[in-house]
Amino acid sequence: MPKEDYLLKYLEKLSRVIAAMMGFRDKGFPEDAIRLADETYKELLDLKVEELTVMPVEKFIEIVRKTGYSSTYLETLAQLANETANSFQMQGNELFAQSFYLKTLNLYLFLNDKDKTFSFERGMIIAKLEQLTK
Repeated sequence: MPKEDYLLKYLEKLSRVIAAMMGFRDKGFPEDAIRLADETYKELLDLKVEELTVMPVEKFIEIVRKTGYSSTYLETLAQLANETANSFQMQGNELFAQSFYLKTLNLYLFLNDKDKTFSFERGMIIAKLEQLTK
């Protein structure tokens, strides 16, 4: 199977994971969304969600930078981090939610540096995250 096909299938899988997390959260089961995020982070970055919550943002971005993920993967990883933050928020865990909102913001800023294509939607997300992390 060509590498492009594998990457496309994996991106589709990540999109389904994010959709499932949203479904769990919307139905009032944020702990299931967090469990799904944990499995995904282990697969993507070889890190547990608990490790990521306490990891400094700079170290997290450095780990992501070293993976060499494409802009498309980074965008999906940012969506995963945002949904993780939303799930922690719904669970009432403000500290972990803030940690992931900050990581999401920095992922989007890193993505802006990597992908020079202007995205109005990305700009709106960054503005919202800047408000959430103040």
